[in-house]
Amino acid sequence: MKRSTFLLILIQTFILLSRPCIAIFEGSANADIFIRVYKQRGDYGRVALWHEAAAECYSLISIPLNDLSLKHYKRHGDEKWVKRAQKEKDEILERQTFHLNRAKAAWEKSKTEEVVLKKEREKIAKFKLNWLPHYPDRFYEFGIYATYIREQQEQAEQKKDFKKVLNLEADAAEMVAAQYDLILIENGLTEYEKIRDAYLRRAVLLRTLAKRAHAKLPNAGYISEDIGKSIRHKQIISPTVQMPTKKEADEILRIAKADPRVKNQLIDQIGIREYAWFQGFAWTVSFYNHGWGNLAIAIIDDKTGDVLDVLIGEYFEDGNDQLD
Repeated sequence: MKRSTFLLILIQTFILLSRPCIAIFEGSANADIFIRVYKQRGDYGRVALWHEAAAECYSLISIPLNDLSLKHYKRHGDEKWVKRAQKEKDEILERQTFHLNRAKAAWEKSKTEEVVLKKEREKIAKFKLNWLPHYPDRFYEFGIYATYIREQQEQAEQKKDFKKVLNLEADAAEMVAAQYDLILIENGLTEYEKIRDAYLRRAVLLRTLAKRAHAKLPNAGYISEDIGKSIRHKQIISPTVQMPTKKEADEILRIAKADPRVKNQLIDQIGIREYAWFQGFAWTVSFYNHGWGNLAIAIIDDKTGDVLDVLIGEYFEDGNDQLD
């Protein structure tokens, strides 16, 4: 990989990290891995399907999350963050249009048989089902809570405005509930209604506590048993997504590292980091370092443990703006 490409990656990484809700792009970003795999094979039918999947991730996930954040910023009169969210919305729509245009172009070149496309659609359905719950499930770790609400709470605590601290926490609980509604329940995953309702009860309780807050935050003992003993987020286990165990992830990493293509790509590289992620039907294992960025991504079948494909570093240079 050229040094100029590495510098470009650094710039892009800085831009991504500076965004308030970069996590909302994860689903479409992971779809991009499969776009690259099938583009590498010249299988334009499946390239088209994954471009469409990426575009749909924006509709199912990114746009609802952005709308909720924008609503919160407007309610609190924060024009700086309103502008950032509006700019992010424009980027989302631009990316979505890009993927739809690429899908259309890929369909024109497709010679993929329908039986193959049918199987790929089944994989994409599993992919989406795997990704949808990740956003509300991780609300308190990424996005608006970590980048904005916590900062506002810290400022309020310094001013001893504990009523505001609690109301902001209630805002967060209501936002999580809204995410479960918009992203999961409205898409047929009604088993998440109990989780949504738990967060709504949390919000009501926090609003009640806010009315009593004076010189200090209320004692955690005021919190009812069905919500938990802390006014901070208490993880609620999701009913749909089964997170892989560390043992499973370690085995997948071992398989990926043993692949000759991966081993060859990692020769003479230092400071290598790897990351295994389950995509609903297969695993992706990314290898990267700070010197060269992406080195390789291995795609491993979940059932057989076979390495299905490997993307090597040079392939990340071309982007997805061309189909040739």
